[in-house]
Amino acid sequence: MIEKIKTALSLIVIIICLPYLITFVVQGDFLNAPVREEAAETIDEDTELIILTTANEIPLQYEKEALKAQTVIARTNIAYAREHDEPEPEKISREDMREQLGAKDFQKYYELLLNCVQETAGETVTYEGDTVKLPYHYVSAGRTRDFAETGGTMPYLKAADCANDLRSEKFLKIEFMDIRQFRNKLRAAFPDTEFPEEDVQKMAAVSKRDSSSYVISAEIPGKKISGEEFRSAFSLNSPCFSIKETDGKVRIITKGYGQGYGMSQYGANEMAKEGSSYTQILEYFYSGVRIGD
Repeated sequence: MIEKIKTALSLIVIIICLPYLITFVVQGDFLNAPVREEAAETIDEDTELIILTTANEIPLQYEKEALKAQTVIARTNIAYAREHDEPEPEKISREDMREQLGAKDFQKYYELLLNCVQETAGETVTYEGDTVKLPYHYVSAGRTRDFAETGGTMPYLKAADCANDLRSEKFLKIEFMDIRQFRNKLRAAFPDTEFPEEDVQKMAAVSKRDSSSYVISAEIPGKKISGEEFRSAFSLNSPCFSIKETDGKVRIITKGYGQGYGMSQYGANEMAKEGSSYTQILEYFYSGVRIGD
């Protein structure tokens, strides 16, 4: 009799649970479901724009305070672009973000960035009352750049030491190429210039650096070019580079990743690990600014 009762109870449990089991099998693991669309629909366009812009600009695995700093940078650059009728910063689409991260991580990081936007609500960076453009880069060459040294007029872009950046895997890159290959790259980038056959120093040489060791100008036959022009010609990680002929090869050493102005994202993340807030990070990399709404 007891066995019959147990069997009957088991059948009842199976009958009750069966619809849920079928739904689970058909729909798949709920943990891998995409972000809740009904929640996303309640987010206003500007909030979503800041989320997707930030997601396009910084590694999402970084510390929250570093992400919040980038969120404020994104909001500020969007506001600056609108005020000056310029293109807004590039953003990633929600679909591409989901595809890159996978559904589970998409939900996690989308909600993390939403939280960053909410915790910095309305905050932008101003200098002497004006909204400013905020450049940033992945990792410095050990020190960020002073914009005034290149004749620019962004007084809030002062040099800042970033000793922690030396630990980044993207801090240093060393590459070698044949002298002929070096010359061909120069000819492709500057087709109106005649380059000598073998003398590397006469083909291209650094002529001026700023105080953070980034190249301001380089000399090629008959004219000077900017460090950024040389960087572009050779697809270098940054304009902090050196050129040397050694053992019949051309060696190019590059330090840092990006143009070197403003916030070093790697440095910001290291500061966040050490306890700095997003406002402290921004005030460190952008001198004399005000952060608020």
